[in-house]
Amino acid sequence: MTIEDHGVVPKTVDEALDQLVLANRILANEGILDALGHVSVRNPNNWETFYLSRSLSPELVTREDMMEIDLEGRVLTETDKRPYSERFIHAAILKGRPDVNAVFHGHPHEVIPFSSTGVPIRPMAHFASLFFEGVPLYDDYDVSSGLLISTLKEAQRLGRVLGNARAVLLRDHGCCVVGENIPAMVMGAIYLRDNAKIQLQALQLGQPKYLSYEEGREAATRMVSPGAIGIERAWEYWVRRAKKSMSI
Repeated sequence: MTIEDHGVVPKTVDEALDQLVLANRILANEGILDALGHVSVRNPNNWETFYLSRSLSPELVTREDMMEIDLEGRVLTETDKRPYSERFIHAAILKGRPDVNAVFHGHPHEVIPFSSTGVPIRPMAHFASLFFEGVPLYDDYDVSSGLLISTLKEAQRLGRVLGNARAVLLRDHGCCVVGENIPAMVMGAIYLRDNAKIQLQALQLGQPKYLSYEEGREAATRMVSPGAIGIERAWEYWVRRAKKSMSI
């Protein structure tokens, strides 16, 4: 696969699975995912299903760990391996957002304080222009869920809170980030974390000047639109870092 292919939705299942393995490894290598969290990609041959690893730490994920799952959260792959209990997050978001082809859920520590304090994450770093439409907060857990989104009904509520945004915070839990493709989703997950760090530092100094809606919209177009050099350059950088530090 050439770098020109990285910024588009994969055309084959093999391409999708290769990118999905890379996404797991990149997000682990960049400190976005640890032992927990997961990422998915829509099946390019059947938009009613998606691929997600079995329940496994992201740094360890390989092609052999992938499961095909439908948009109700049912595992279609014949396997005795355990799926992620929160696979319903991916099912509900992909069903409700035909513009989305990749979904991230994780627990970046820098993001969690914003989910708990009522202080919204707002884009102030240029690269966080991706979030110019805002980052809503989900706080409608089932009491018995243990702060996990482990049923389709609750995942559908989460999807409604996400709406048309690129990311959503889960109170005292973490976040979800979506993308038109895997590179855009990876970029969003990394830059949401980085913007949260910068925003917290700025708030300690004074009142930040955030990107305006118009500034964010225009900058985001140049970040993730098809053929944008920003996403190709970032994806190549993260892939090379992951391959250098991990066995892929």
